[in-house]
Amino acid sequence: MKHFDKALLAAVILLASPAAAQDNNDSSADNQYDRARGELSPGTGAPTQAQLMQVIESGSSERLASLLEYGELVQCHACVPLLERRLLESDDALTREMAAWWLRRRPFGFAAVFRDIRTALANDANPVRRARAAEALGEFMDPNGVRYLREAIARDADPRVRAAAVAGLGRINSPAGIQGIVEAFSDSDASVREAAVGQVLYVNLFREHDALMGLLADENVDVRRRAALALGTFRVAEAAPALVAMLADSAPMARQAAAWSLGRIGGSAARNALTERQTLETISYVRDAIEVALRM
Repeated sequence: MKHFDKALLAAVILLASPAAAQDNNDSSADNQYDRARGELSPGTGAPTQAQLMQVIESGSSERLASLLEYGELVQCHACVPLLERRLLESDDALTREMAAWWLRRRPFGFAAVFRDIRTALANDANPVRRARAAEALGEFMDPNGVRYLREAIARDADPRVRAAAVAGLGRINSPAGIQGIVEAFSDSDASVREAAVGQVLYVNLFREHDALMGLLADENVDVRRRAALALGTFRVAEAAPALVAMLADSAPMARQAAAWSLGRIGGSAARNALTERQTLETISYVRDAIEVALRM
């Protein structure tokens, strides 16, 4: 312990010496911040502000992704409006994702960007831009975005926007967003209902199993299939009777999902139903699913 104290004292004296102070004020690569470059990690070769702006305006999505990731700590206030525009205007999903990733890390610019994007979601005349605004709010992963995404699900006339808002709630993964996902189960458009079912496995603390079971009777086969798979993943025993009935669904994909889910849930009633259906099933991949389910 005495040896440690002496070493610590020597370090304190060294740091307090004029030579150490001169080193800390030097603009060498050992500094923590290079004001001329706006770089928080000098010596690593992070991009300059000019390089960032050039790639944001005209670079490929792959180049933009790598440069933004490497330049996460580069302070480039002029980059903020450029990337905000890419959020709404770029047709490339990777570009939009990386733009949102970089912007949500701006301590002094994010609040204004968040305000602009939620305003675009509510008021932009172009549904594509509104859908991208919903996507961006999800990528920001800020629970404050839940309110605006739920409003879009309830009010926007375009199903693309509502589906994007549902996906955004899943991305934020906040308990406050779960009810918005459940409300989307009853959307008039099947693509929105499918998007909502697709989020239940990605959010924490989803317990709305009764609402999910109601989708087993949905008119859209993809919604029925997704709901069956989710119920099986959660091992919802109460869903077994409805899943047994789904073994006779007109769509093979729905029957396949029902078989897998019954295997997950287990129990003698599920096994008896699977065994009985095995002798009747005519589609090979459904028979395969039944066989796998019986082995679970």
